[in-house]
Amino acid sequence: MKMSKEHSAVVVGAGIAGLQASLDLANNGFKVNLIERQPQIGGTMLKLSKLFPTLKNAAEVIKPLIESVSSSANIKVTTESEIKSVQGSIGNFKVKVAGQQREEINADVIIVATGFYQYDVKKVGQYKYGQYRNVITGIEYEQMCNPNGPTKGKIVRLDTGEKPKSVVYVLCVGSRDEKHLRYCCNIGCLNAIKHAYLLREQYGKDVDAYICYIDVRAVTKRGEQFYNQVRAMEVEFIHGQPSEVREAKDGTLTLDVYDQSTSKLLSITADLVVLEVGLPPQTDLKDLLKLSLDEDGFFSEKNAQLEVNETPVKGIFLAGAVQQPMRTIEAVVSASAAVLKAINSIQNK
Repeated sequence: MKMSKEHSAVVVGAGIAGLQASLDLANNGFKVNLIERQPQIGGTMLKLSKLFPTLKNAAEVIKPLIESVSSSANIKVTTESEIKSVQGSIGNFKVKVAGQQREEINADVIIVATGFYQYDVKKVGQYKYGQYRNVITGIEYEQMCNPNGPTKGKIVRLDTGEKPKSVVYVLCVGSRDEKHLRYCCNIGCLNAIKHAYLLREQYGKDVDAYICYIDVRAVTKRGEQFYNQVRAMEVEFIHGQPSEVREAKDGTLTLDVYDQSTSKLLSITADLVVLEVGLPPQTDLKDLLKLSLDEDGFFSEKNAQLEVNETPVKGIFLAGAVQQPMRTIEAVVSASAAVLKAINSIQNK
């Protein structure tokens, strides 16, 4: 759907949704300015080891997209920069950007793909994150599993660097909870299943593995098969959430959890506790863009049923996890849908 005349766009955020949106726009004749506040493009994907349920290397999956964006003559990538002001309207937005230098960019449309961040797990006090070194988040575990990460891919106790004897994965930390984030993060269940798989892959059954869950939502095309595969690897699934984490003098951790499936109160000793944490959207730009948020803190869509990539501000579109929690493939689809909406809005302006 090539445009009959040259148009321009600003894409904010260079995670997988922002990269896909930029490439789709460029392939349709737009001059694209891709703005990213971090030093490099790629977003959260660069922090991951493998993707569920295919177990493909995350860096290898996103690498072709990064290379295509970086080599496109129609895309200008600006890193370590942020949007400072937005004026104008569809067909004539003026976007001021500041980083190593200040510039004003003219754009016909804006696509917001700023993604998500990790919920402040310290607010869920019973898990003692930040107090006990061997209590970590799922993202930190991902970095540990990454061959380019701090432990060169080895899953270890962080206090001693030794192989753990037992690892507990806790689902829905800070999500599905009226005190914190009431919605499902959409990826936590399969993330924990993948994390347990990676533990088994590395150590076999030498290390005990437990997943504490509210319920298991293995909803991707291969999710149920992956879940059953990991259960068959003798990962123990416990239907309940720990009440508190306690640390012994040697750094080991104790968790008490009531297992609803057996009606038993269990006490588990672990060397590593991995918290699968809720993922709120990154909405710092709401005031500059004059966008409102919905009751869960995501950018409000023009119509939550029929116009999900559009905002009430004509010419500004949403892509990826700023709309709702998304898995990788969903973010890619959302980005391409936002571009089609953007093209249509210019043609019908």
